[in-house]
Amino acid sequence: MNHLQLAFRNLERRPARSVLTALGVALAVGSFITLYGLSRSVYQNVQQSIEEHGSDLTVRRRGTAELFGGTIPETNEPRIAKIPGVVAVSGDLLSLAATDQDAQVLAAGWPDDSFYWQNVPLEEGRQPQRGERKVALMGIDLARALQKHAGDTIGLLGEQFKIIGITRFNSVINRNLVIVPLTDLQELTFRPGALTFLSVKLAHPQDPAEVDRVSKAIEAARDLSATKSENVLRNDSMIGVLRAVSAAMAWVALLMGVLMVLNTLLMAVLERTREIGILAAIGWSRGRIMAAIVIEGFILSAIGSAAGIVIGVAGSHLLSAIPAIGRFVAVRPTPGLIAATALAAIVLGILGSFYPAWLATRQSPAVALGRA
Repeated sequence: MNHLQLAFRNLERRPARSVLTALGVALAVGSFITLYGLSRSVYQNVQQSIEEHGSDLTVRRRGTAELFGGTIPETNEPRIAKIPGVVAVSGDLLSLAATDQDAQVLAAGWPDDSFYWQNVPLEEGRQPQRGERKVALMGIDLARALQKHAGDTIGLLGEQFKIIGITRFNSVINRNLVIVPLTDLQELTFRPGALTFLSVKLAHPQDPAEVDRVSKAIEAARDLSATKSENVLRNDSMIGVLRAVSAAMAWVALLMGVLMVLNTLLMAVLERTREIGILAAIGWSRGRIMAAIVIEGFILSAIGSAAGIVIGVAGSHLLSAIPAIGRFVAVRPTPGLIAATALAAIVLGILGSFYPAWLATRQSPAVALGRA
């Protein structure tokens, strides 16, 4: 009998315990993939939403720890527009808004002359005309969820807006975004002249020296900071907290799975004292006995990891299907995250099996047979 046959035989002798242990590992791996994938997806979706509008630099209030946590005056826009190397500047005001269907949506206020309008992909309808008020563009996913079409109306913050177009962006945030005239959103949120941030389009965004020069010119106003749009979330406190909490919970779940493997193998070793003594008596070396038990840990971890991948991917899709989450983030674990999680679970499961394996080889064959 070789190591693999012995490992499978021992697992088959206690099917309920083996299945429950593998299920515990699967839930741990699935939880890790879902939770860690959620934190990564939030970052990626917000980043994609910003970049999809064609922004090179994002300007916000200095010292603001969150992207949407502060406001800056509209009066900064003309000064920034005059800086050499700046092609266009656009303000953006963001706010969560309640609809007349008791849904919470993300509303964006854009000025008439915003360069954002150049990158709006329309599924149906049209863009607003200059000076047009109380009109809205709605993302295609939100429109389907609320069963709205161009020509319908939607209530936002107690006011009725006519939907004149349906947009088809790529990022999930923009596909659930309601775009209204900036003046309307400022009035409804009691923030006249306020913006959440400014987006800047540069003549030479690939030139680091040029980007640095423009950023310093913008930051000449002490209350402003300018960041490349692809780096704007790097120091965001909300994203940081979300990633830290998700990572901590994910690692706890994974370590619980490892403890289940260790507990199962430890119980199996204590129950098989006589069998281990017989193996030692017929010539099995300590290394060979340890290898057989470690292989059991590997099998349990591998089976659990395979099932955990399925649970993790299914859990991610389930989170995305919840409207309160799916409107702002699509949880899509990457192949790299899935592979790394499964590998980590297997490696940790193997490491967790070393103690029971070492314990099994401590006693001499005579003592083991005598205690059985």
